[in-house]
Amino acid sequence: MQTILEVNIHLDAVFVKEAYEATLQDDSVRLAELQELYTAAKPAKELFEASMKTGRSLLIGVKNLQVGNEASFYGNLLNNSLQYHYAIGYGVVAAKLSLPLWETVQTFLFSGLVSLVSVATRIMPLGQNESQLVLYRLGKRLESYSMREEDFMIENVNSFSPGLEIASMEHETLYTRLCMS
Repeated sequence: MQTILEVNIHLDAVFVKEAYEATLQDDSVRLAELQELYTAAKPAKELFEASMKTGRSLLIGVKNLQVGNEASFYGNLLNNSLQYHYAIGYGVVAAKLSLPLWETVQTFLFSGLVSLVSVATRIMPLGQNESQLVLYRLGKRLESYSMREEDFMIENVNSFSPGLEIASMEHETLYTRLCMS
């Protein structure tokens, strides 16, 4: 979990921030560039597909909440495709909803941890109390990370996580899978 948190800080959180800023500037060209860069950082098919599916679900879900304003909510940012990775979509939605940037980054990171702990609770002997303790400790670890803007630049992206990539590639060929990676 600690490794996944660090990968998410050095990769996903940067894209959340960059997408947020591109959205504030109404820069669809920059969003397309971010999409291409993020795609390159997701070589495992299963991780790529999961990111695209959750991104699309988020964008459609929020668009559907904009009753009467559906057509103009995203404007030209997404060219009506709603085909963006989850981290990029999260940044877009947060900017469109005028949520504070650094709280957006932290909630993105923590919600990812909650999702993983939830899956772990269902597929292994990890009770509710233990799950809450794991989340508490991970939350404390997240609080201890420096959230300086200069650390969250595209030039500082680091997606080197061969263990995660290999495990994801192996997971997609398992006979029985309990969840999507």
